[in-house]
Amino acid sequence: MNPESFKRLAPMILVLFMLLAPAGCVKKPVDKQNQALSEQPADAPEVAIAPEDASGLDAVEQEAAEALALAEDGTPLTPQEEEALESEPEISFDLGQHDTKEVRSFFKYFTHHKKGRKNFERWLERSAKYLPYVRRVFAERGLPHDLVYLPFVESGYNPRAGSRAGAKGMWQFMPYTGRKFGLEVGWWVDERYDPYKATHAAADYLTVLHEEFGDWYLALAAYNAGEGRVGRAIKKSGCEDFFELSQMKTNRWRRGRRLYYLPKETRLYVPKLLAVIKIVQNLESLGFKPLDWSAPDTVAQVNVPPRTDLREVAKVSGLSWQQFKDFNPAYAEPGSHPNEKSTVYVPTDKAEAAQAYLASAERKEYKAYYSFYKVRKGDSWYRISRRFGVPIAVLKGYNNKRSNLLRPGQSLKIPGKGETRLTAAQIKSQRKARSKNATNVLAGKVNTKGQYVVGSGDSLWSIAKAHKTTVSKLAAANGLSSKARLRMGQTLTIPGGKTLAIQTVAKATQPVTADSNVRQLAQSRSNYVVHSGDSLWSVAKHYGTTVGTLAKANGLSSRSSLKIGQRLYIPDQSSTATLRTAEQAEQAKQVITYKVRRGDTLYAIAKRFRVSEQSIRQWNGMDSSRIYPGDKLKLYQ
Repeated sequence: MNPESFKRLAPMILVLFMLLAPAGCVKKPVDKQNQALSEQPADAPEVAIAPEDASGLDAVEQEAAEALALAEDGTPLTPQEEEALESEPEISFDLGQHDTKEVRSFFKYFTHHKKGRKNFERWLERSAKYLPYVRRVFAERGLPHDLVYLPFVESGYNPRAGSRAGAKGMWQFMPYTGRKFGLEVGWWVDERYDPYKATHAAADYLTVLHEEFGDWYLALAAYNAGEGRVGRAIKKSGCEDFFELSQMKTNRWRRGRRLYYLPKETRLYVPKLLAVIKIVQNLESLGFKPLDWSAPDTVAQVNVPPRTDLREVAKVSGLSWQQFKDFNPAYAEPGSHPNEKSTVYVPTDKAEAAQAYLASAERKEYKAYYSFYKVRKGDSWYRISRRFGVPIAVLKGYNNKRSNLLRPGQSLKIPGKGETRLTAAQIKSQRKARSKNATNVLAGKVNTKGQYVVGSGDSLWSIAKAHKTTVSKLAAANGLSSKARLRMGQTLTIPGGKTLAIQTVAKATQPVTADSNVRQLAQSRSNYVVHSGDSLWSVAKHYGTTVGTLAKANGLSSRSSLKIGQRLYIPDQSSTATLRTAEQAEQAKQVITYKVRRGDTLYAIAKRFRVSEQSIRQWNGMDSSRIYPGDKLKLYQ
């Protein structure tokens, strides 16, 4: 480029550089390689936080748009409103004229807009029940008084509020944060909905955030967006002032627009709270009903034993069920936790009566954790599962059943919603434990295919040494480098062929018991083959023995279910009984002719009809598992 051309372009380059440079304070060096991004473009419609009721309001964007539109409508504020807007909150701040635009927008929305004012009046009415308690807790913790108004912004002081993101309760805790600060978030009880316990958790969380950021505005922004998000924005921007940070944009662009460091919701969160504080400090002059701060606590905490029928507690407390639920929104069902003590809230003057009832023999247990269902003809586990919305595994586990067989007239316990969840959690926990045990047993063993499952502390060198080979051979056999790191549970091929060590694994994973020995002996000398409709009781009756004797002879429990084709040993029966019952069982089976379709495999057909591939091959005289569309197969059911 010649000097003359550079002189002509220099002013344009300078202007372009100034446009791209980030605005706002720069108090720290900025790492431009890792700018923190807001996912929302700077010029997109503004979005403010709005409280959501239990049904889930979808008015967040609408409220923000209406509030910001009022800032431009030209409607002047009255002298009383101007005076209220100029009032200082307890949290000191120093705003310039540009920074007060969002505060003024929300102030006008809640005082001028019909819908906004109506919402605010409802929030004031709802907050009267909780504000004295919140104020007392925050005063005891030494927190600024103005923070008691934060639930106006979070939920409209609605303890049943829930957001689409998963935040719940008056203080809008996410599950992880709620548990972190001592709230139980489970199927039976979700203490994020408990306005009293959640208030203590919120006080703890706000204290931690203020200690981390040293500034209440940044702490409030972190309460909304998360400390990680705000911390990254501060680090990448180098700015530690919330109001300047909320106006700063990154050097990144999306769809032709630059991105902010903070999300729009967070940028409007603090201004909205400031507007709420100014209104609450001047309720009477703005035409709202004043708050009664002298109202005493009218709620008492009562501990209830497990499996307590809460509807009965409501009765002795002089409350309707709906009134009791208003006091105790944390409970999902009319029963307390089935295994642990719980907390409920009742009017102070009724607490003594409730405690006396709970300590008496008249206390009723909650029975709706399950109901009974009588199996009908044609029922299956699948049909019953679909009918009641309960997983098959939960149904079987709750009824201590392993068999797929059901008999008409048989009674099954159907768990309620909460009990279903509890049983599902127990089954999941048991499966994890079994999986962990299996991993621990298999790790460090070699199976019959010459494969080794890596255990804790293993390395290529230690495995090679243990199996009398070299690291290079072991690595080459598994396509690894000689310096490769191994992970627990990884399967390696051991050079040198197969081993019988799998027998050790089998013994470890399936320990031999007295019952298993009896079952093996019974199988070897079996003289009866189970057919459709058989049970231990019917077989025992037919052969003139007892269920206990028959079960003991076969290593079974007296409640064991039988499967078609299963072999039993009947004491004192001749060997001819075996042939006769086998023929009866085969004749009792229903024969189905199945025409193979395109895409079918023998494995898929066997799984569909709950039989083995080997049985299908035997029934149809097949030498292999290969089938073709149009083939006809005989299946016995």
